[in-house]
Amino acid sequence: MKSLLPFLFMGIFLGSVYGQSARQALDFSFQRGWIIPHNEELADISQSNPIGLTLKYQVLQGNQQNWEACNCFHYLGFGLQVQDFQNPAELGRAWTAFGSFQPILWRAGKAEFSLDMGIGASYLTQVYDPIENPRNTFFSAPLSFLLYVRPVLSYSIGLDFDLTASFLYNHISNGGQRQPNRGMNYPMFSLGGTYFLRKEELPSFQKPELSRDFEFYLDLGFNTRESMAGGRSPNFSLGTGFYKKFTGIWAMGAGLDLNKDFSLDVEESRLESLMPAPFLGNHFLFGRFDFQQRFAWYASKPDSYQSDRNFYQRYTLTYQLGKNLRLGVGMKAHGHVAENMDLRVGWKF
Repeated sequence: MKSLLPFLFMGIFLGSVYGQSARQALDFSFQRGWIIPHNEELADISQSNPIGLTLKYQVLQGNQQNWEACNCFHYLGFGLQVQDFQNPAELGRAWTAFGSFQPILWRAGKAEFSLDMGIGASYLTQVYDPIENPRNTFFSAPLSFLLYVRPVLSYSIGLDFDLTASFLYNHISNGGQRQPNRGMNYPMFSLGGTYFLRKEELPSFQKPELSRDFEFYLDLGFNTRESMAGGRSPNFSLGTGFYKKFTGIWAMGAGLDLNKDFSLDVEESRLESLMPAPFLGNHFLFGRFDFQQRFAWYASKPDSYQSDRNFYQRYTLTYQLGKNLRLGVGMKAHGHVAENMDLRVGWKF
């Protein structure tokens, strides 16, 4: 099921591509970066500097209906990339197909600033093996998932070409399918360009007035995890909360997560694996898209579960269908270590 997560959002993103578009472009970039050793055991294997090459096809529609999806003009894209971790024997390469969403946040003359976000499926050429590759505890499944965020500064040098400079933050993990699953976080600096197959002037639309009301929501996340007793068991996360907008794209709020993990051992009652966690939430809102970061505290949890952790983060990306229904994906992490990914369905009141 988790292997379908990247393609869920590719479908949402690319579903509105068909039809008349104001811009069509080929975007390419070259990257170089470094690996964050988020555990002291990873310090030695993290000494290399990854390099990468990305090619992406992008479409931007200029009609008001499409603009209202995020109260901004935005690119939808599909791309391919290869990233070489410069350690062929232990880390190898990541070959990735991904979908992207890139809203334009600022425009002035020939310059534009945008925020590129994407999710994809990665094939890893080197993964953990207790005998052949014991130091690579970053990756343990050849099929893993890439999440990235990339602020991009573009400058037009002609009618059909822009130069681009960006900072790229990548995360690859297998979403809890197989252990060890420390995942890799690796920032990169990037230079590239955008060649426009079509480029029209963008119209101006009036942004809606900022709402002063609180927004309330409920969502449910589901995945499966390896059970201590063998096989895979369901893992649920029920979240409820509220937020208030402070700008057109930024809001803050709070809520409560109820985590129920059937893969955990219990001594007497299944209530032992029910983990309530109040959280503070930060939201980046682009019309129907909501990118949320929850910072949560375990009010209660089994002693054997994450014994050295009292806090976690949950990142969710959802798209609102109609007036109330939301669909999306989520990722739970403890610090720099991703624990699992899930499918999410929600309701906005």
